[in-house]
Amino acid sequence: MSSIEQAPRLVDYKGSLDQTPLLSLLQSMQAQRATGTLQVRSGGEAFSLFFLFGHLFHAYGNGSQGEEAVFEPLAWRQGDYTFDPKSKLPTEETITAPTADILAEAKRRGVPGADNGPVAAVRSPAASTPAPAAAAPAAPQVSERSVVSQQPQAAPQPAAEEAPPPTELYPLPVGKLVYESLKTAFVDFPKLLRSLSSDRLTGYLRLTGQASRGMILFYQGSLIESFYDGGAVVSTGRTAFSLFKNDVDRGEGSMDVIELTAEVVTAIYQLLTAPTILQGLLARFVDIRALLQYLQEEKIHGSLLVRAPDEMGIVLLRDGQLLGAFTRGQPQLMQDPEIVTRLCADSKTRIEVKAVADLEEPASVSLEEMLAMTPSVPATVYRPAPAPPSTAPAATMAPTSRAQPHPAPAAAAPVSAEPDIDWPALMSQLNQMADSALTSRSKKVKEMLSSTDHSVDALDRTIDRISQTSIMFVDPARLTNLANEMRQLLEEQR
Repeated sequence: MSSIEQAPRLVDYKGSLDQTPLLSLLQSMQAQRATGTLQVRSGGEAFSLFFLFGHLFHAYGNGSQGEEAVFEPLAWRQGDYTFDPKSKLPTEETITAPTADILAEAKRRGVPGADNGPVAAVRSPAASTPAPAAAAPAAPQVSERSVVSQQPQAAPQPAAEEAPPPTELYPLPVGKLVYESLKTAFVDFPKLLRSLSSDRLTGYLRLTGQASRGMILFYQGSLIESFYDGGAVVSTGRTAFSLFKNDVDRGEGSMDVIELTAEVVTAIYQLLTAPTILQGLLARFVDIRALLQYLQEEKIHGSLLVRAPDEMGIVLLRDGQLLGAFTRGQPQLMQDPEIVTRLCADSKTRIEVKAVADLEEPASVSLEEMLAMTPSVPATVYRPAPAPPSTAPAATMAPTSRAQPHPAPAAAAPVSAEPDIDWPALMSQLNQMADSALTSRSKKVKEMLSSTDHSVDALDRTIDRISQTSIMFVDPARLTNLANEMRQLLEEQR
């Protein structure tokens, strides 16, 4: 019997929260880019959380929705969960923040269960928790599943030092170079995207910065997905597009435009979004060529990933046939998988397979809608100048009457100090502004304000988030205008 046939299933679509708390489920959904509905229940209460390619975009239950509907079940230590990968997803979006940000906010609020999963397991006195943690490292994580559109593991990775990062932007193959090293400071970003769309580009626009990478994928001129790696977590969809655009608006990094075949672009899309069907295979226990033959016989649409300590190689497959193989160091597509399989000579190399059951043309996203959602100018540009013109005469009079005493400049500092700000009154004004601008849609903005520390820097960051957030049925321009008005009010309080 082969190692694949012996491998245990990694996924249970239902389980108990005392063994797998919500924190671990959220991390696993994001890590495996799961799509579907997660329902958690305890006593008479129930919450539903909805995922698209690992991104938690909507949650509701017990009279609440959005991030608040995540915080409450995070604290549950008893109950059960079920995951349905085939459920119909809602169109409503009440969550735009990455999962890591939601967990950080929950931890800041002191929500029980918001601490890191493995640490909490070590500290827990319960007898049932340490046992899996101690037993898991005894065997490498290997799985076998039929090649169907299943969602992956709901349990956390036990060996963090050997597990792959929670999310990552994989290396991409190169093809025909359309544009090379476009300096973002000199590029009209909307015009470039419209040009690529009108030219019916099939390929991707790549952003390379000092500490970030981004990619916008095109299929016959249609935008089909965006990815952004900021160093901590990979964002997708609208969030990734917004972060990509912000970097371009700030003139950070350079861009390349790569043209590829439609089959390769579809394979890249699957590489970045498909569920993992085989994971954690140690190369020294696997006949890599036999595995490739097995995938060919199964006629899978997907990719074989080989992770060596210092390199990563990827084999793209369509209907089981080789589309091309490449590595991070040698991104040109090769028609011989040897460039990837030779990485298995290292005993620490691990193997992963991602696949989908049905090959479908990627769904497109409206380019104009994406551009309209993100302000064309970075939010910081809208901030008023530090010294308003009206204060200029006072500034010129002060030196004439107080030429010698130097304590005067020192006394000027407390004028802008935070203790002089009436925070309850200021926050009340900001909430009223949100109600006035957004009426019944102001709840998310008011929640962001209520969770903000009473400091100028913290409020500044929250206002920046408001200008870049997304609220269903709200024109992004209204949020931008609201953020600008809030900044003006804050400046008056300094």
